[in-house]
Amino acid sequence: MAPSGTPAPYRLQCIVHRESAGGIIIHDEQIPGPVEAAAIDAAKARFAHLLAGRAGSAALRDPLGRVVWSARQNAPPGTAGSLRP
Repeated sequence: MAPSGTPAPYRLQCIVHRESAGGIIIHDEQIPGPVEAAAIDAAKARFAHLLAGRAGSAALRDPLGRVVWSARQNAPPGTAGSLRP
């Protein structure tokens, strides 16, 4: 566990879909948060920024590896990065 006063290192893991040869972007970063609610708010904002209108999914894990928040977004049809059927 993190020392008192040090935010716990939550881990945000995202998969962002794109139309290209690579197909997906895999993103993994630490999200500091003094409490779980703060880390979730930061993860939601970061996920929205990473997607930028594309489809993708994310999971936020606590320091013990448990999923504390997850989300999935489908891009609107015809937008950059949307998946073709």
